[in-house]
Amino acid sequence: MVVHSEILLSKCAQFREQGEFIDVHLKVGEQDFSAHRIVLAASSDYFHAMFAHGMKESNQEVIELKDESISAAALKIVLDSIYSGDLHVNDENVLDVLVAADHLQVTSVVQQCCDYLQTQFVQLRFDVQTYCQICTIADRHGLKDLQEASQCKMASIYKEICENEEFLSHFDADQLAKLLSRDDLSAPSETFVFKSVMQWIKHKKEERMEVAAKVIGAVRLVLVDIKEVIRELNTEEMQRVPGIHLLLHESLLQFCMPSVSSTFAVEKSKMRSTNLLLVAVSPGPRIDYFNFELKIWKPLGMSGERTEPKGISHYCAQTVGNSLYVAGGRLHYPDTDFISCYDLKRKVWKKHPYSVGAISNMCTVGDYMYTFGSDCQKPPQRYSLAEDQWQSFASNVKGTEGMYVYNSGATVLHSNVFVLYGKKCYKKGWFVQNASLHCFDPARNAWEKKASTCHPHFGSNLLIVNNKLYVAGGMVDIIPSGLLCGNPAPVEVYDEENNKWSVVDQKHIPENNLGAVELDGRVYFIINKFPVDSGIRIPPGEVYPVSLHKWEKLGNISEAAALCYAPIKKEVKTG
Repeated sequence: MVVHSEILLSKCAQFREQGEFIDVHLKVGEQDFSAHRIVLAASSDYFHAMFAHGMKESNQEVIELKDESISAAALKIVLDSIYSGDLHVNDENVLDVLVAADHLQVTSVVQQCCDYLQTQFVQLRFDVQTYCQICTIADRHGLKDLQEASQCKMASIYKEICENEEFLSHFDADQLAKLLSRDDLSAPSETFVFKSVMQWIKHKKEERMEVAAKVIGAVRLVLVDIKEVIRELNTEEMQRVPGIHLLLHESLLQFCMPSVSSTFAVEKSKMRSTNLLLVAVSPGPRIDYFNFELKIWKPLGMSGERTEPKGISHYCAQTVGNSLYVAGGRLHYPDTDFISCYDLKRKVWKKHPYSVGAISNMCTVGDYMYTFGSDCQKPPQRYSLAEDQWQSFASNVKGTEGMYVYNSGATVLHSNVFVLYGKKCYKKGWFVQNASLHCFDPARNAWEKKASTCHPHFGSNLLIVNNKLYVAGGMVDIIPSGLLCGNPAPVEVYDEENNKWSVVDQKHIPENNLGAVELDGRVYFIINKFPVDSGIRIPPGEVYPVSLHKWEKLGNISEAAALCYAPIKKEVKTG
C-alpha cells in the first residue's frame, strides 16, 4: 500500500507540473524553475531559513540564485529529486549536483550523491583526477564519509597511481600529505613512498618547494633508507628550506642515536599496516606468517633458539620498534609465566623475568609497555623499554567475596590505555555482569571509570577501528557450575562523547568459524583472541552478506599461538 507521504509528494509533483499553487520561481541565469515554498522549506534547510526568518527573499515571487556552484542543469535535477524522491545522476553531472545540493542544504540529495560516488567512482572506476575532485568537494563541504571512502581507496592503490602521470600533475600538497599520513597506505616500502614524493616535488619544483617540507614531513622517514634521505635532502637547494633542514637533522640523529620516546621517533617510525606481516608465534621455535594472497599460513624462517617450559601457551604478542614481545606460561601456574623478546634485526631471543601473573594483554604508550593479567587480583605492571625493568603502577579493579573480575581486553586510544573488565558473580549460582570500561592516563598515573557495556563479555577483544573503540568476540552466557558456555557476545561500539555503548548490527556476516565481525564497514576475523583485518570492505547500501570463501585456513593455527602484526620481511626465508 502506498504510504500517505508518497501520495502527498506525488500530488505536489503533479501540481508543479500543471503549474497549480505555484508561489515561487527560482532563477539561474536565464532559466526559471517553478516550485512551492512549503515543499522547498520542508526539503531544504537553506530555503527554510530563507522563508521563515524574514530574509528579503521570503516575500519575493522570483528568487535569483547567483552562486556559481549552482548550475541550471544541477538545480533541475535537485528539484526533480525533491518532488519525486528519485535522483537521476550520472558520472558527468554527479559532482555538480552534489555541490548544488550541499549549498542548498538538501540533505537527501547530498546523501544520494555521496552513495553514488562511493559505489560508482570509489568502488568501481577510480582515477587520480576524480579523487582530487572528490577530495576537494568533500573537504570544502565537510563530507567526511565520502572523503574517508575516497582516501581509503586511493591509499589501497598508491603504488599503481604513482606510476601515472596524473599523480605528478593533479595532486596538491594538502591532498598528498593527508594520503601519506594514513596507516593503510599501500606501498612496497617507505623508501618507495619517499622516492614518489621527491618525484612529485621535482615535477613542478619552482612552485612546490614552498610546500616540500610539509609533504616530506608526512613520510615515515625513520623507515626510509638513510642513504636515500641524505642523497635527496642534503643538497644546497633543499637545505635552504628550514623545515627540510630540520627533517634531515632529525633523521640523522635518530639513525645515529635511536630513541623510542622522541616525538620524531614516534611519528616517523610507525609501521604502516600494509607493511606488516600477520605472524603467529607458537610455543617452541615455530613462527608462521599468513599469506593474504594465497590465504594460507606458511612458516617464517627466523634465527635464534629459545627454551620454554613444556605444555605452555602464548597469551599475547606485540611488536615495539624492532622488538617482538611474547607473553606466555601455563594457566594457574605462575612460576611458568614469562615474557620473551625477539630482536628482529639481530635475530636473537632473550627472556624477561615476570612473575606477577599470566599476561593476557600488552599495549605500549611512549617508552613503556603496560601489561594486564587475566586475574585482576594481581596488580598491573609496566615495563620500561629504555631502562629494561618492571614497575607497578596504579591498580584499579579488584574482585570481592563472591565476585571474580577478569580482563576482557586492553588497547591504546588518544595516548590513554583503555581496559575492559568483566565480572563473574556468585549468588546461589554463578552469573555474569556487563563489562565495565576503564581509562588509564599514563601522564597522571590515574584511572577513570567509564560506561559499562550493554551485555556481558568474556574472552573478548577491545580494538580500535577508525578511531572508535569496539568490543568483539568472546562469549556471554554462563552455566550453573560457573563455566562460560558458547553463546557469542554481541559486537558493541563505544561513544566517547556521550560515554555510552551500543550494539552493532551484523547484517553482512554469514555463519562462519572464524569469529568474523562487521566493524564500520570492515570485516575482521577474531583468531586466538586477536582481531585480523581481512581487507574486506562492505560498500554503502550493500544488502547481501559478504563472501568469506577461501578464508577457512586462517583458523588453521595452534590455539597456543599468539598473533600480532610485525615488521618482518617474508622474503627472509619461507617454506
